[in-house]
Amino acid sequence: MAVFSKGDKVEYKNLVEEQDQTRPLVEIVSADEIRPLPPLTTPRDTTRTFQYLERVDAFDNDGWRVGTITGKQELKYWVYFETTKDEIAYPVSQLRNHLEWRNGKWVSCTKSFF
Repeated sequence: MAVFSKGDKVEYKNLVEEQDQTRPLVEIVSADEIRPLPPLTTPRDTTRTFQYLERVDAFDNDGWRVGTITGKQELKYWVYFETTKDEIAYPVSQLRNHLEWRNGKWVSCTKSFF
């Protein structure tokens, strides 16, 4: 496990610099913003179902965003993002169970608090 301190630099694999899109994005972050990758899951199950108000991660713009299931329409789930107030429909293949990094472990945190 890597040790990070205040002001460490992080280089992203999937995000690029706005001015030069050939260079990976590099940011200075605090240690509490660093966490290991969540455990690997089986390939995305397109038959997976989610419940109303369940917390999920949605893959959007080359990254995972935390949101809450607010509805289902045919083969897509509506996900609400509290930080941006957006509500977007996603296919199941772009959703996964939400996990929180607490006390050095990944724990399930599926119910929303709003």
